[in-house]
Amino acid sequence: MTEQAEELKCLENRTGECSGAVKYRAPLSGTGRSFPRCDAHWAARLKKQKEIRNRYAPASDVPPRGFDPTFCGESWDEDRSIA
Repeated sequence: MTEQAEELKCLENRTGECSGAVKYRAPLSGTGRSFPRCDAHWAARLKKQKEIRNRYAPASDVPPRGFDPTFCGESWDEDRSIA
């Protein structure tokens, strides 16, 4: 008995702009889940992730513009919280 290979479809195939190989890509978010993306959409996702990191700079001591520490009692620095 031969097993059929799973035919992967790009997560973003509804846009009609897919190109290149479709394969599971390493997770970039905290979910730990991999999703199939074509080469074109993977490149776009990597670009978006870079923009997110540049904007929010998770390792930075300086919060992004517009961050309001009074909103939901959040704090940019985990070591300091609003009481």
